[in-house]
Amino acid sequence: MATGSPSPELHCDPLTLRAYRPADETAFVELFQDPAVMAYVGDGLQSADEDRALFHRVFSHVYPEQKFAVWAVVLEDAVIGHAELKPSPRDDIDGWELVYIIGSGYWLRGFGRQVAGTVTRFGLTTLGLPAVYATVDTRNTASLTLLAAQGFSVIDETDEDDGSRVAILATSAVP
Repeated sequence: MATGSPSPELHCDPLTLRAYRPADETAFVELFQDPAVMAYVGDGLQSADEDRALFHRVFSHVYPEQKFAVWAVVLEDAVIGHAELKPSPRDDIDGWELVYIIGSGYWLRGFGRQVAGTVTRFGLTTLGLPAVYATVDTRNTASLTLLAAQGFSVIDETDEDDGSRVAILATSAVP
C-alpha cells in the first residue's frame, strides 16, 4: 500500500481507527466472541483460541508484511470494533473489500456508518482504488441498509457453501 503504513491512523470523531496494539488482545477476543456480532461475519463464531491466533497473525503476518489495513476501532481508549480494507478473498471480485464490525453494546449510535464511510473514503481517495467492495449476508439487513446509505449498490448475489446467500456490493462514490 502506498500510504507509508498499512494501517494509518484515521479519525471520525469521536472514533479513532488505529493499528492494533498487543494490549488490545482481550478486547479483540471479546469482540469476536460476541455471537450477535459474529452472526454474519466470515465463518461466524470461532473458539476463543482461534480468535487469539487470528489476533497474533495480525502482528506476525499482516502488519510486518504490510498486506492490508487492519484497524482497532477505538472510542475513548476502548476498542469497540474492528475494520479492514483488504484484497477481496473472492475469485469473482477483483478489488479491495471493506470489513467492519462494531461491538453489540455500541450498535445504533452511527458508529458503523462512520467506520464504513471513513474506510471507504480512505480506499477511494488516499489509495486511489477505483471501487471498494463489501460482501454481506443477505439476512444482515442492517449492514445492507447502512452500506446503501454510503453509496454502495448490490452488483451480484451468490450462494455460499453453507446455504447462505451473500450480496456483493460496490461503490466508487466517496461518501
